[in-house]
Amino acid sequence: MKLTAALHSVLAVSSVFLGIDYGSKRVGLSHGDELGFAFPLPAATAPEAEERFNQIGREIARLKVTQLVLGYPLSLEGEKTKRCLEVDAFAVELTKRFGLPIELVDEGLTSQAADALSGQRKPRSSQERQDQAKSGERDSRAAAVLLQDFLNSRGFSA
Repeated sequence: MKLTAALHSVLAVSSVFLGIDYGSKRVGLSHGDELGFAFPLPAATAPEAEERFNQIGREIARLKVTQLVLGYPLSLEGEKTKRCLEVDAFAVELTKRFGLPIELVDEGLTSQAADALSGQRKPRSSQERQDQAKSGERDSRAAAVLLQDFLNSRGFSA
């Protein structure tokens, strides 16, 4: 039985990307590949950093990730910020644990873009804000925005 050209190209996808929006308490995660679509995944929200790394590792294994795309918090002028030092340390730990190539991409305004794309209303109470923050949904939407930008910039857009 012969595979059609379209089916063959789908099966030949070789790069699988995990988008990461780093936070000291929550790590937003997203998934994409050479087909050009980025999708949010459940955020790593465990209280302990070790468990957050374990969740990232489970997603890497489950999705057979070949490259990490990590948001880098440059200033509006494109300069490194103090937060970049935290992300640098996080990138070193990711490399040590998973040995995958990491692409750092400017994450400028990804959270705001994620809010705009979500179509969700703003939380009205402090309890709603806390619940939304704890879930990590916004973080994972931001990770999907930064990963989609990366895919588009590499010509993987659908």
